[in-house]
Amino acid sequence: MTTAPLLSIGMIFKNEERCLERCLKSLEPLRLAVPCELIMADTGAEDESRAIAARYADEVFDFPWIGDFAAARNAVMERCSGKWYLTIDCDEWLDADISELLAFLKSRKRVDFAFVIQRNYSSIELEKSELYSDFRALRLARMSAGHRYHGAIHESWIYQEPAERLCHTVLHHDGYVLEDPKARKDKAKRNMELLRQRLAELPNDLRTLNQCIESGGADADLIQYIRTGVGLVQKKSGQWAHYGPIILSHAMEVARVREMPELEEWIAFAADTFPDSIFMRVDLHYTAFMAAYDDKKWEEAIQHAEAYRKGLHVYRVMGQDSKIERELTVGSLRAGDAVTERTIQIGLANAYLQNGQGEKALKAIGELEGDKLAPGQVRNTLVVLCQLHAETRVDIAPALTAFYEQIDQDETDRQKQRQRLAAFHSIATASFSKSYREEEQEHNGYWRPAFMSFAALADQCEEGRAAKIMMSADPEEMRAILADVEDWQMLPIEAFEHALEAGVAFPLAEKPIAVDILDGLAARLTHGKNMARQLALALGDEQVYPDLQSQYWALALVLAALHTFDWSLGENNKPASVFVCPAKKVKEDEYPKDTPEIGLALVRRFVQVESALLPLLYAPQMLSEENAALLPPMHRWGLYCAFALEALDSGKPQEYLALLRKGLNACPGQKDMVQFLLDRFMEDARPQTSPELLALAEKVRTILSAYDPDDPAVAAIRQSPVYQQVAWIIEPEPAGQMVQ
Repeated sequence: MTTAPLLSIGMIFKNEERCLERCLKSLEPLRLAVPCELIMADTGAEDESRAIAARYADEVFDFPWIGDFAAARNAVMERCSGKWYLTIDCDEWLDADISELLAFLKSRKRVDFAFVIQRNYSSIELEKSELYSDFRALRLARMSAGHRYHGAIHESWIYQEPAERLCHTVLHHDGYVLEDPKARKDKAKRNMELLRQRLAELPNDLRTLNQCIESGGADADLIQYIRTGVGLVQKKSGQWAHYGPIILSHAMEVARVREMPELEEWIAFAADTFPDSIFMRVDLHYTAFMAAYDDKKWEEAIQHAEAYRKGLHVYRVMGQDSKIERELTVGSLRAGDAVTERTIQIGLANAYLQNGQGEKALKAIGELEGDKLAPGQVRNTLVVLCQLHAETRVDIAPALTAFYEQIDQDETDRQKQRQRLAAFHSIATASFSKSYREEEQEHNGYWRPAFMSFAALADQCEEGRAAKIMMSADPEEMRAILADVEDWQMLPIEAFEHALEAGVAFPLAEKPIAVDILDGLAARLTHGKNMARQLALALGDEQVYPDLQSQYWALALVLAALHTFDWSLGENNKPASVFVCPAKKVKEDEYPKDTPEIGLALVRRFVQVESALLPLLYAPQMLSEENAALLPPMHRWGLYCAFALEALDSGKPQEYLALLRKGLNACPGQKDMVQFLLDRFMEDARPQTSPELLALAEKVRTILSAYDPDDPAVAAIRQSPVYQQVAWIIEPEPAGQMVQ
């Protein structure tokens, strides 16, 4: 004699190979713990779902889809023989803790139904995330009572109290975030078609209207569904008391986001009509806070945020209260998750600040758990702390230190820790910028720069050391702080500039720095007034470098200046008058312009630094034209530039042009600089040719004119030393032709 199973598990499926096996595996501990059967209906699968189901189910049968979910689920129930029936969807999985469920199944409680928690995730991190909402889902029914599903869409049993509510039995659900977007769109379209059919039959049914609102977020009729639903609740129509709070919860948030004129009216009505509803205690105050916050109504925002936090406390402490449990059978809280709670708390801190309640703002921030914040929340929190420091006399140092230590924790997720720190550093670094400092001075109550607050972290991060440097006027003190820098790339460049302007010699002899780090620092000095260019131009013609690192630093500065120079210049720039470094010193607050003089001076400085560095790096035989190809590209270009300028300075312009051509062939990436040098030569150097050389060029031109161009004598003349000396005057090669 076969014993009937204690539990029948029923499922319907179609194309669910993405998640079906995970669901079925999660049921195995339950199936091993109690006598159980698994019955599954295939409503038209075209993927591997059927094969997956066959490996787990006791029975799999075909049920052609007829546009009726209740019919499909009832077909499954008809084949079941257990004492209890459990329904589960393919994109759900049963939590590992089944102790409460087992205790219920083995008990003799005189109820026909039981609710479980359906946990809907809003983050792809799923169980690792706190971004979810809990819905009380009716999933268990006593088979002997003969209950069957009703409704072509959002099908359900018609139940009566008493019903058991399992508070620790969870069905996790990921369909809202992990399902294929096209599949999700197709399902939503199918569901809305079925819901419209039902609504056409029952236009005043609040349950159906609520489902239309929840399923029709992108539907053109959403606003009409909401207005109709709210109107029926206001008229106390049908099950208005049961569905009113959830419909108003949706309505208020849609009204806020879409800036509907009914927002204030609906908030007031909801608060007066359902003051004790958990949806009003949480969702209403969330929506009202966001609306007041956006309008900068700080006192109103504070009131709603404080009420919201009290409502959440009620929800979490009294979550098993029968009234709250009943409310959550029609929907879930939109703003009941921990992530949203922290967002509101950060907003509350800012509202306190803007309302002149600095101490309360600091207390609100102190209650945050930094290691649980999302990167955006870290940024927003730090902005509030910076403003607290800049605009109040509140001492934020202890709170800032504790906050940094919290976000720097690495107990569970290294990637999240890096993301939190990156968010922190983005705001901290920005506070040092000139634009930030100018903007914060315009705020009411400003009395000190925000960056100074980071001095409390001088032993923990580069922004802390940067603050100490910016607050110092002593070069020796700045030098000592720079010696403690651990990550030069993270040091706010404004602090480095401050130290250099104060006369701190760099690089530090006692702190060797990798070449790529030196290059990075020099590149960062090109912003704003381009200190890299100023320092490069300030190098003396006979510069003496105390060590190799200093030479590399000089090269890094020159290269950074070269890379940021506009070699094309503008049409209004006049040609340089001399081929030398300008004598004028750039003023501290003056942005250096891209003039021909500056460009030529930078080329000179590049050649000067390269000429000093190359002999230290390579054997003499390497530093020849025939071996130049063996050098790295930048040193190869430096060598050709040195040869070319030497030829020009020696009065050999033709050789200068030839060397530029060879250098360009060896280093095609320097096309813009070569074009610039050629333009300058044609406009500046050529007109300065001596009268004697011009007279010689004219004589050669006269001799050539006496011959036919194809005469062999012409070729012989062009090979002569005299012609080579003046060829660039007689037949100048167009600059553009050389660089094509």
